[in-house]
Amino acid sequence: MAAPTGAGADRAIAALPQAKRELARMLLAARQPVPARPSPRSGAGPVPATALQARLLRSERQQPGAGTGSHAVRLTGRLDHGRLREALTGVLARHEALRTRIDDAPDGAGPLLAVDDAPCLRLTRADLTDHSVAARRDAVRRHLDESAGTALSLEEGRTSRFRLLALAPDEHVLVLASHLAVFDGWSSGVFLTDLAAAYLHGPESLAPPELQFTDYANWQRRWLAAPDGQSELARRRAALARTPTAAPAPGGFERGHLPVRLCCGPGSALKAGLALGAAQGATPFMTLLAALAVVLARRDGRTDTVVGTPAAGRFATSLEGAVGQFTTVVPVEIDLCGKPSFTELLHRTRAAVAQALSHQRLPVDELCTGGSQPYSVLFALHNYPAVPFALPGIEVSQLPGPPARHLQLYSPDPAATFACVGLVERDGEIGGTAEFNHRVAAPEDITALLADVEDVLRRAAVSPAAPGITH
Repeated sequence: MAAPTGAGADRAIAALPQAKRELARMLLAARQPVPARPSPRSGAGPVPATALQARLLRSERQQPGAGTGSHAVRLTGRLDHGRLREALTGVLARHEALRTRIDDAPDGAGPLLAVDDAPCLRLTRADLTDHSVAARRDAVRRHLDESAGTALSLEEGRTSRFRLLALAPDEHVLVLASHLAVFDGWSSGVFLTDLAAAYLHGPESLAPPELQFTDYANWQRRWLAAPDGQSELARRRAALARTPTAAPAPGGFERGHLPVRLCCGPGSALKAGLALGAAQGATPFMTLLAALAVVLARRDGRTDTVVGTPAAGRFATSLEGAVGQFTTVVPVEIDLCGKPSFTELLHRTRAAVAQALSHQRLPVDELCTGGSQPYSVLFALHNYPAVPFALPGIEVSQLPGPPARHLQLYSPDPAATFACVGLVERDGEIGGTAEFNHRVAAPEDITALLADVEDVLRRAAVSPAAPGITH
């Protein structure tokens, strides 16, 4: 007999005892075809955590605070503390990811996500108004550092914590510590947009997002276990098997980081290289990636290379309004055989990026298992959407905080990763942070790597059609 569907299924489930309804919904969902894109889940019970969340949970237990990210904004103007508190609570209520506990399932099947019904705002205040200017500056920096090192509890649902620092009656700093298991880079824009709306119009103005992160997590596990997901995963693994895997450093992993900046002033190699890329229909990211591929292939003595690049993972527009950890890494395979010109390499890189991004439904922790990570270098040129964060009578500006632990987030095995270069293009400048494994690299190695990238762009701008760019 076929399982009931639609209204018939709803009536059948409603007729069951309360204790059996959630199980019935889960069993019914398991028998239905899994769509190619996420949709609202059936029921409201726990759902399996993603593979990335499971890894971050293990990491947090080994090193508390390792998965904490920190964000801060300066608020200049008369701030209504009560309205801010209500707005923060409203944002927590809107997003299930910010009310989620992640803990092992009783049957040992893996971590589960369980959503608390009521939001719990953890907000502390510090009055720095009687400090000198220098002392206030030092105190803000200390709070930012402490926030980035805050140990949060995934098991208890303590995944976010706020600090409101009063510097003067009309000047405050709002600091958010959030766990990377529930909050990615894109989420910061969603969070601030919602916070502004709730402050302006009240928390009741915030409707739930079209999809919650728990909808996505539930769909991902089901899709990966279904024939379509299994088939795509097998094909992608087979394609990447042609590439040697990155070997873990014998000494393990020790995080290092340094700020980096690429010179893109008039007449610079970067400016000329990006102009060449634009003329060939390549984005700045693709142009820089092509130059990086040349450097890595030359270093490794190969005619191909794989670079890992973080992808937002929000491949459906219905995911763009939700807070959560959707980020994955897509390995980009770039072919440099046949001594291509840089112009030809740009076309190959464009195709390679498009091909890689078409597989961003596949989580990197499922794709790269058992020490099969195919990249040792990660590269990103972040393009998070601009956040129109505006409050009445208050000037808002972002404050830079300690660099996030992106290398550990993006790499299933950090010890197998040489470096993660994360750049941002803003106001005609390109800069950011490079994280690296101190056991195999030093700051000067990262500086030399980026200098070589600029050198490739310099040579390419002079002779874009000359063959043999890798030599």
